[in-house]
Amino acid sequence: MDAAGNEDGSGAIEVTVQDGVVTLTGQVISLSHKRLAGVFAWWAGSCREVVNLLDVFPAEEDNDDEITDALHLVLEIDPCVHADQITIKSLNHTVTLEGWVSSEAERRRAEQDAWYLDAIDRVVNRIDVRA
Repeated sequence: MDAAGNEDGSGAIEVTVQDGVVTLTGQVISLSHKRLAGVFAWWAGSCREVVNLLDVFPAEEDNDDEITDALHLVLEIDPCVHADQITIKSLNHTVTLEGWVSSEAERRRAEQDAWYLDAIDRVVNRIDVRA
């Protein structure tokens, strides 16, 4: 049983929406799950802010590799982005995107996905557009 009382240890997420602000509370099993939940909230649309208050149990220390792994996961599941063409680097909560995509819209979407991650301070987009 986890700290939230769930038998399977998977956690639980409660979502509330008020005046365009989506608030996520509850508990998840990893920082990647926390970040992914926040991205899903942004992807749902019609929100102006996402407040991600999810607890991680068991607790994990945040680091650059975790951020990179989480963004890889997000780009892989985003149907608007070809993740295999993009390289991700993270240093002190700054994400750098490099590689190439086929449109400016895809370039912007990859950058937007990076900004949607929890605890990102800066995104450097060095993705080239090749028609």
